[in-house]
Amino acid sequence: MRELKRFAERELNLRPEQVQIFTPTPLTAATCMYYTGIDPVSGRKVYVSRGLGEKQRQKDVLTPRQRRAY
Repeated sequence: MRELKRFAERELNLRPEQVQIFTPTPLTAATCMYYTGIDPVSGRKVYVSRGLGEKQRQKDVLTPRQRRAY
């Protein structure tokens, strides 16, 4: 996630304010990778975060929580 954040900031000049947590949808390569942990094209293992806490921590890397003024 840190590498993705650096890429987004340096190469794309983006600073995301919102990020959606991945939800698998049927019949897609991304879903295959999510459930098996294997890239269907190369056959190599890919890291998949599974727990909500871990997903939230990754999301927080890209979009740090900001103080809200009420």
